Amino acid sequence: MQHSALDRIEQAVAAAERNTSCEYIVILAPASSRYEGRALKAAAAVGGLVFVAQDLLHWLWLGALADGLFLLIEALVVAALALLALRRVPALRRMLLPRWLMRDAVDMTSAALFTKENVSLTRERNGCLLFVSVLEGEARVMPDIGMERALDGARLGEIRAGLANAAGDPVEALCAALQRLGECCREKFPRAADDVNELPDRPQIWLP
Repeated sequence: MQHSALDRIEQAVAAAERNTSCEYIVILAPASSRYEGRALKAAAAVGGLVFVAQDLLHWLWLGALADGLFLLIEALVVAALALLALRRVPALRRMLLPRWLMRDAVDMTSAALFTKENVSLTRERNGCLLFVSVLEGEARVMPDIGMERALDGARLGEIRAGLANAAGDPVEALCAALQRLGECCREKFPRAADDVNELPDRPQIWLP
């Protein structure tokens, strides 16, 4: 992500916190998991199919078995190329991953980051994690217990839905979600004169 996009998100966090004691932290991830098992299995399957197909074609055309070592080397090369493509091309990776698996990965990663980044340790328990995972096309808005109890559940649901179903510029959608959170929180958690910034405004990039 470009620095200008990160700057926009940082400014949106600061603006959302300007009139409230609530704290927002944004974490962006290219993916919530490496999904290595799926990629390896798919690459192995491709290599196996190439081995069998080459052997079969050799038998049908020449009426004799092919050199097993040559076929094995060829299949390994194809499998390696397939694995490389799956790692480098997100669209191919998504084709291999069922929706439930990606959703579970996003849930687990966002929950772990909520704890790791000490979102629950703010003074008023009013921190909120906004997590976006690009490969899965999923986002999570995770308020701490103090914020969740104080805010209207329907409004939180609208913010979550707006971010999850956003079309167009994802940075704009994230900034809009932050703005709406700030508007919701300023009534229940007005900013005090001695308010301190407890969570970083700068969005973080998390790598699986």
